[in-house]
Amino acid sequence: MNYSRLLILLLSLSGSQAYAQQDSETKQNGRDTPSDIEVRELTADEDPLSSSEVEQDVESQEAASVDEPRSTNFELYGSFRVRYRGQDSDGAWEDGSSRIGFNMDRKVLDKSNLFARYETGFNLLDSLDSSVSADEFKDSVFKRLGYVGMETPRSKIIAGKNWSTYYEIGSFTDRFMGAGGDAAGVFNAQSDGGSTGTGRADEVLQTKMSLDFLSQDMFKPLELNLQIQHGNKIPFGGGEKYGTAIGISSVMTTRRNLTVGVAYNYAEIDLNNDQLLRSIGLTGSSRSFLVGARKFGERWYAGMVVAKMENHETTDQGMYFDGWGSELYGQYKLTDRVWLIGGYNILEPDSDQSQTGDYRIRYAMAGLRYSYDEFRRMIFANVRVNEGLDSDGSLQGDIYTIGIKWDFSFRGSFGD
Repeated sequence: MNYSRLLILLLSLSGSQAYAQQDSETKQNGRDTPSDIEVRELTADEDPLSSSEVEQDVESQEAASVDEPRSTNFELYGSFRVRYRGQDSDGAWEDGSSRIGFNMDRKVLDKSNLFARYETGFNLLDSLDSSVSADEFKDSVFKRLGYVGMETPRSKIIAGKNWSTYYEIGSFTDRFMGAGGDAAGVFNAQSDGGSTGTGRADEVLQTKMSLDFLSQDMFKPLELNLQIQHGNKIPFGGGEKYGTAIGISSVMTTRRNLTVGVAYNYAEIDLNNDQLLRSIGLTGSSRSFLVGARKFGERWYAGMVVAKMENHETTDQGMYFDGWGSELYGQYKLTDRVWLIGGYNILEPDSDQSQTGDYRIRYAMAGLRYSYDEFRRMIFANVRVNEGLDSDGSLQGDIYTIGIKWDFSFRGSFGD
């Protein structure tokens, strides 16, 4: 299949009705206020900071004429996710990455805010099972995010554990429920991408800037994102650590909701006199390069990313390799509440990577979603048709999934 032609076809499916509605909303709300379509798609991002930015843009526009006293705003939020997964003749109910979090922000100057967030992942089924001990449940609870930061109109600085600069592009296709996100190098080496810096980056210092030098009639501000880490453990590395790790990404978005982006991540590895690191396939530092594009309209969304990686991804046996990855995600609104979902994930080691055996990721996804509140509350069903292989040549097998996602949030504020 010619995947580039498929992407071009998907990106050209928007109709004049969606464009006309979007132009009207832009003129009415101003260039920095998201349209209803943008709110729907951009708040579907797994990164809660991105979702909060969109919601704050809408709220600030609605409250623009109100002179409110300085206050501290807070939000308690969560996402309960449960699914049934079947493979071959086996199947079981399991948690689908449930989480709960708290964030707050405080205006400190006329145009500057301090903000903080903490988010915890947990196993919802364990919390409901009376036979699970307190210690067993505690073992299933972990930190997903935890950071503090400062925001000005055109920049942010963030310190802690946060979604990476690399994920700014990887998020274009990380939208499947119960699968996906396997081929772009975001969650590398069977981890959350935290230590390498491509997923939920650990102990990271980030800066995010909006550069408004492009034509405002055609483009939104260009986003430039930088991050740095040091001394995090190498997955499967026996306690050895990365040196300095650096990430950079840039995102450009047109007024027609076409977004293109590029990201690069580097994590230093010192192989001097370390036979363990060489024995797991490492030949140098971790390098990942990612390019992607996405576009959406009133009834559809399409995104694609392509990655080139060195010493970054591993096989099912924890063996590192160099290779290429690609992901495609698309959705189409069949009725007011029903969405058709489809796409693929492909990850292939380079031909000279003999240490990987037969390992490869190659699957297509198809599914349906019934939405109660856009993508915040829904039930879903997916099938993953798998041609992937483990290192020993065994077929990874098809997977069938049904599940529910139910988000909630409570917002408030208190003044001086």
